[in-house]
Amino acid sequence: MTVCATKTLLATTLKDMMQTMDLDHVTIEELTRRAGVTRNTFYYHFDDIYSLLKWIYDQEVVAELRAHAQFDEWQQAYRVLLDYISDNQAFCIASFHSVARDLLEKLLVAVSEEMVQRVIHDADADVPPKIAKDITDFYGLAIVAQVIKWLMDGLTEDKESLIQRADIMLRGGIANAIKNGREQYGFYAVPRAK
Repeated sequence: MTVCATKTLLATTLKDMMQTMDLDHVTIEELTRRAGVTRNTFYYHFDDIYSLLKWIYDQEVVAELRAHAQFDEWQQAYRVLLDYISDNQAFCIASFHSVARDLLEKLLVAVSEEMVQRVIHDADADVPPKIAKDITDFYGLAIVAQVIKWLMDGLTEDKESLIQRADIMLRGGIANAIKNGREQYGFYAVPRAK
């Protein structure tokens, strides 16, 4: 079995197990037994269950977003994330309710920051880095909070409602934040050379 096939087998087995059990109750012994591999095979590829979980998110979400890095609109990237969570609801909710919650939160932060950075760039390609960072931190974490609330509520709200809410907040809000940031920090727009 190839390295990739073994990792995928372990990932699939973990996701299957998390359909009915909390991540914190998954043992490497039970995982490897169900996958039909040895403990040594597991440890050859991963340090622990949490490194396997991180690998799953990297392969299934981060890689998907990178493959579509040239989204025309930030909403498309957000939809990919929400679709993944919806399609893997039990797995994501189990991750969220585990001690490894920070892995999911870090993923959400990375994705939402990238989405906000796209909106900032679309609003003003010459935003000073300090302003861009402040806006990214604020709006990125606001989006993360919305997704976390969605997970806490068991994904009961329609995905399109989440996207629409983010659009309402980001549209105009980013441009206004850039304007306010320029005034607050004394960064005034420099006209572009034609």
